[in-house]
Amino acid sequence: MYLTNDKQRHRLLIGSYNTRKWNDYSSLIYFEKIYGGKPLLRKIKSIGLENNIEFHSAMVQENMSGQWLSSGWIESSRLNVLSFDLRKYKYQETESFHVEDFNQNSIDGLLPLDQRIFDAYWRNSKAGFSETIESCNRNYLFKKYVDKELIGYAILGSTRSFSFLQRFGISKDYQNSGYGSSLLNAVVNFAKSKKFVNIRLNTQPNNTAAQNLYLKKGFKLTNTNYVIFSSS
Repeated sequence: MYLTNDKQRHRLLIGSYNTRKWNDYSSLIYFEKIYGGKPLLRKIKSIGLENNIEFHSAMVQENMSGQWLSSGWIESSRLNVLSFDLRKYKYQETESFHVEDFNQNSIDGLLPLDQRIFDAYWRNSKAGFSETIESCNRNYLFKKYVDKELIGYAILGSTRSFSFLQRFGISKDYQNSGYGSSLLNAVVNFAKSKKFVNIRLNTQPNNTAAQNLYLKKGFKLTNTNYVIFSSS
């Protein structure tokens, strides 16, 4: 019922919610609350206990944490939001990168690379990439090659004059070699050329390598944080 590749909508008298597999590398269930309060959250927690499954929430704004904690959910992960003001940014020299529209046809080719970049919990799935596409009006895919081998990628989504760095990473075999910095430069230069106002992204507080890369480039920590909650 819950271990489906595609997102499923569920409706109860006390609320509605979406579920799907977290990804292909975990038995966790992704839980996205559409509407409903503590009774719904308590119900989902009890469903998890009865069926020996664990729900992990979509990102929840930190200021909404009280409702989840008082319903018996626990904090699993925390994400900081960083922002880059492009209005005063001046272009920096960077090597050329392959940039294309990111759409459904792009997903299958990215999944193996995504696996080489991220730990199991943070790996994406076809459903996750599809939701990335749907979250913005337009999405751009940046590819980093070394000797014709695809070793990194970034997805920049845009809605009106704002942009969002949705995914970003370099294969673990090629990390700490400057490729992440050059890829980030290409993304920022491209966003500036499109006259976007800023770039926002989410990153884990304990991922110091990623945070240092973004902060060194000029991203600033914002007052907005997100939490992923676990039902057990």
